[in-house]
Amino acid sequence: MGNRNRRFICMSFCASFLLVMLLMMYSSDTLDNATYYAKHMDTVMQRLWTNVKASYNLPRNKHIDENFVPATEVTSCISSHLVNKTFLIEQEQIQISRKDALRKACNRYHHDTDGPHVPQKLFIVEEYHLAYAQTAKIAGTSWNRVLLVLSHLANSTNSFSQIKSIDLTKINIPTLGNYRQADRQVILQNFTTFMFTRHPFSRLLSAFTQKLGPDPHMKRGYYDHLRDKILKKYPTTIPGSADFHGFVSYILENDYFSDPHWKENYKIVAPCDVPYDIVGHFETLTDDAKYILQSVGADCLVEFPSSKGSAPTNSSHDDTLIKHYQTLSKELIERLYRKYRLDFLLFGYTFEITIDGQLMRFPPDS
Repeated sequence: MGNRNRRFICMSFCASFLLVMLLMMYSSDTLDNATYYAKHMDTVMQRLWTNVKASYNLPRNKHIDENFVPATEVTSCISSHLVNKTFLIEQEQIQISRKDALRKACNRYHHDTDGPHVPQKLFIVEEYHLAYAQTAKIAGTSWNRVLLVLSHLANSTNSFSQIKSIDLTKINIPTLGNYRQADRQVILQNFTTFMFTRHPFSRLLSAFTQKLGPDPHMKRGYYDHLRDKILKKYPTTIPGSADFHGFVSYILENDYFSDPHWKENYKIVAPCDVPYDIVGHFETLTDDAKYILQSVGADCLVEFPSSKGSAPTNSSHDDTLIKHYQTLSKELIERLYRKYRLDFLLFGYTFEITIDGQLMRFPPDS
């Protein structure tokens, strides 16, 4: 490469740096901008340097897929941060409130948990310093697609089917357990760690609908076998289809809560043992996902996907939830609550339903 090109590249890089500094100095609420960019300057400048390299055909790092979104997108990334400054501040306040409530709940109920542990499915994306604790039935497929894009294994979140994205994530995205013990601590202390939670009863209903309901989205051998067991003890009027009452009764009687699709979330993500930077809620998934991607400077590369291509069950809708839980007896609902009690208490969920003319509230003192 000639000296002229080298000088031009250096000038471009310096100009990009000065542009960021000017935006910090002269946009409104300068102090807020300065605080934000001080936190994210490393990420912003890394994206700017990638932009310069891509524009002048410099060699890229060998792990970068040449077919990916061109680095010129970085300019829109910076602009979006400025435009959405209010959104970021609001989300930071939401996170402060959520984590404070979780910390207080952990202090109160930690003795009831199973002791300290680290999630098995804590997926790592080194380039973005991102660590994601996955829970089944809480937008896991959508996050799989995002991780594949960020790891340069997919061009977009629509590149692969649901099953394919699950398999590719398992095979190609490392988890915390793949690292040495010393490195694990470095990751937990320095990466942006996040988890998601969901109303326990909504998540359970979603798992039933997807795996065992009248029109399951995904039939697999294991769940066909479980469905046959349930139907043998709790037959229904619809041939080959278990109902929600039979499903709940069976898993409570046989302690099927080791299945990851309805295992208690606190046992999966260990919220009292891992100091998560971001606690996402399924109920505010769109905003939480946007905030996570902007926080690590990845919103220019990938947008959180819609439910298209996954298996949405509409189990979070109030009418759907009440309709199914009203088929249960008061005793069954109380037993279910005891099973998911810590998910309710740690993550601040409540539930009200009228059974046989009696109003039931969970937690009981809520």
